[in-house]
Amino acid sequence: MAPGFAFVEDLVIDQHFAERGRMGRLLAAVAQNPKSLGLGIDEDTAVVVERARFRVVGCGGVYVVDAAGVTYSTVADAEEDAPLSVHDIKVHVLAPGDRFDLKPRRPFRRAEEE
Repeated sequence: MAPGFAFVEDLVIDQHFAERGRMGRLLAAVAQNPKSLGLGIDEDTAVVVERARFRVVGCGGVYVVDAAGVTYSTVADAEEDAPLSVHDIKVHVLAPGDRFDLKPRRPFRRAEEE
């Protein structure tokens, strides 16, 4: 997991996502940095970024975690092994061909952009 690999600002990216059960890890990362979007990318899957938008390619899914609207979180005061509590977090699950606009933080299908 790294903050966008320095390719795209304000993204936290995690790979082998569903295969390794990393949702909790990504939720904690974006709860600590709500300005950043979290991207969980499955194996054999990628995102292609073009002009503040990306599209999903490959055969797996991409999970977008948005903490901008979080109303409560224990991430700041939780002990290392304590369960995380986060309220009002947004999660989008995108399939190959789906797209996401990074500025308004909204998913869309290819037909919607035409």
